[in-house]
This record gives sequence, structure tokens and C-alpha cells, in this order.
Amino acid sequence: MAPHTSYTPISGMEYEEPVSRTYQYRKVMKPMLERKRRARINRCLDELKDLMVTALQAEGENVAKLEKADILELTVRHLHTLRAARRLTLTPENSYADRFRDGFTQCAQEVSTFLSTSVAAAVHPAAGAQLMRHLGGCLRRLESPAGANPATTASTASKSPSPSGQRNVPPQNVYSPPQSPVSVASSSVESTDSSNAVWRPWR
Repeated sequence: MAPHTSYTPISGMEYEEPVSRTYQYRKVMKPMLERKRRARINRCLDELKDLMVTALQAEGENVAKLEKADILELTVRHLHTLRAARRLTLTPENSYADRFRDGFTQCAQEVSTFLSTSVAAAVHPAAGAQLMRHLGGCLRRLESPAGANPATTASTASKSPSPSGQRNVPPQNVYSPPQSPVSVASSSVESTDSSNAVWRPWR
């Protein structure tokens, strides 16, 4: 038998329908959630205010007191200025890896250039050759695609003909970086240790 939802008055009094637990929960939680939401908004506005004050002061503007509407308006205006100056761009994640690889390649080039000068004559030839082989191996791993088999990459590099017509060296000592307009003089170190295959960036 289904329960009745209406109640008849008894002795001049009316009984109210029972309040559901869901309604009670919403009634209690709604003010609490509203306080948390306002706290999040105020916290983010305070952080945004600190950032905008620093940015605007760096541009020479005097910012004494900002209200919430002023903070949002100045933020939108600042972002429009950055976009107009083409300074508001999203940097993909892979560009960070490219920048790291380019920086590592430049450092390896500078090391190779230093070892080829007369200043580095005091450096032991074997130590210089070992250093260049180590840098070559590191750069080869950076330039190899993710998940590629190192043995397959080395065998493919060893089978590819040399552009200068030189004989192929063993895979563990070979490195074929991409062509670069920068030419590195490497005659001094290679002449001191001609028996070891020394890696040089951009041969």
C-alpha cells in the first residue's frame, strides 16, 4: 500500500510534509560552496593584481590602487597589447626539446672549436678524443626519434655513404648530424689521434 502524501489537520493544526535529505543537504551546502567560490575568485584576483602591478610598473605606469573591475580591465588591455606586439604566443612542448638540443649542439661545437685551437695544446689528445666521442653519443641520442632502436640507428648510419668519400668507421664511433652552415676546424685534435674515430659536430 503506497504511503499517503497529504495530511489532514488534527485539532486545528496542519502537518507539513517531511523535507527530503537532498533538500536539506543543498540548503546546508549551498552557502558553504558559495563562500569557497568567492574565496577562489578573490585569491585569483589578488594574484592577478600582483602580476599586473609588476608588469605595469615595468612599463612605467603608476598603479596606486586597483579594484576588482580595474584588475580585470587592465589584464584584458595588457593581453591585447601583447597580442598586437606578437608577444602573446603559445609555445608547444616539443619546442623546448628543440631548444635544448640546439643549445647542446652549440656547446659541443664550442668545445670542438676550443680543442682545435693552440690554447688547448695542453689537453691530452686521448682525453680530448674521448670527450668528443662522448658528446657525439649524447647528441646522437638526442636527435634519434623517441622509441627508435639505437642499434638500428647506428647500423643505418654506418651503411649510409659519407658525403666526403671517406671510409666508414665502426657504428659506435660514427655520428652523422644534420648539415649546418657552421664549419668547425678540427685538424689539430684529429692529427694527434688519427687512429681513434673522433666525433666532430658538422663534419
